[in-house]
Amino acid sequence: MKVFGLIIILAALSSPACVLNTESQNPERPALTPSAPTPNPTKPAIPAEISVLTAQQLCDRISDIETMPTTDPTITDPIYESLIAKGIEAYPCLVDKIVETKKMPDPRYSVPHRQHFAIGDAAVFILVRSLSQESDEREKLLLEMLPPGSQKEWETNGIYAYFNYVSEPKNRKALQNWWKNWLKENKK
Repeated sequence: MKVFGLIIILAALSSPACVLNTESQNPERPALTPSAPTPNPTKPAIPAEISVLTAQQLCDRISDIETMPTTDPTITDPIYESLIAKGIEAYPCLVDKIVETKKMPDPRYSVPHRQHFAIGDAAVFILVRSLSQESDEREKLLLEMLPPGSQKEWETNGIYAYFNYVSEPKNRKALQNWWKNWLKENKK
């Protein structure tokens, strides 16, 4: 009787329902671990005093943008987010700002900061972000707006091809004209 009871206990302990495996113990059977859904990061709310500003008022405050999101959408700025939210309404004033060479602190994080970052650069990046959701779409649009020589330079220098191009003031004007035409052709 004792042996029979011991066999039942051993059988119960060795049954799959009672054994918690780890991958190192049995790689063919996944570990039983509780899984909680990972919440999607959410952007912080835009303060009411910023959300009521017009697109032009927001464009006039581009130099106040402290952070532009790169990979983490929760690290952002309310002026930037408001301009994105304005969408088509903000495009004309953003295009107007492309030629603005007044320096501002580079608001991009987790990338090497550009010493000569200008308001016009922020306007371009806001336009690109507003018009394309995925990073490969943004890169395609950035490349599309550059002339062939800068597109070739992109292959080795990445975003610095853009910065090298706009270091010439006349190229900012050409870029502004490109955006005006692109928005007209794409009915934005």
